[in-house]
Amino acid sequence: MKRAAVLIAILLSVFATGCASAPTRATDTAFTQRSAPQTVVVNCLFESQTRPSSFILTCADAGDVLADLHWVSWGTAAAFATGIEQINNCTPDCAAGKFINYPVLVNLWRPEPLPHHPGTFYFSRVTRVYTANRPPLYYCNGKQTCYPQTATFDLWS
Repeated sequence: MKRAAVLIAILLSVFATGCASAPTRATDTAFTQRSAPQTVVVNCLFESQTRPSSFILTCADAGDVLADLHWVSWGTAAAFATGIEQINNCTPDCAAGKFINYPVLVNLWRPEPLPHHPGTFYFSRVTRVYTANRPPLYYCNGKQTCYPQTATFDLWS
């Protein structure tokens, strides 16, 4: 008898709690989703992108492109990918040059508010790490050097 009374008390408390809670409306869910911050990367056409498969680093001539990007993670503070950096060797000139592939790790970071888009942030920095061969750098004092293995630079700030 005691067990039945305890069971009835538990069922009544569960039922009362369920009836007292406010129902969830579709607009509540939409508001929650809209108010969550979003972080994007802005491309050369000033379009917001998330997890792009490629990304042009040099908008003037598209001579440096991150391609075949596979995103390991994409968060509000940082994004990480593996991919290929394709750089035009500009030999004999950039119009006739050939793109050379270099495997890279990519880290997008330092989110800043995207102007005129409340609640949206954009990654303002990229760090690139060469995982194998690196491209040659322009001649410096008559000696050819290589790009540093790791480089960080601003994105459209």
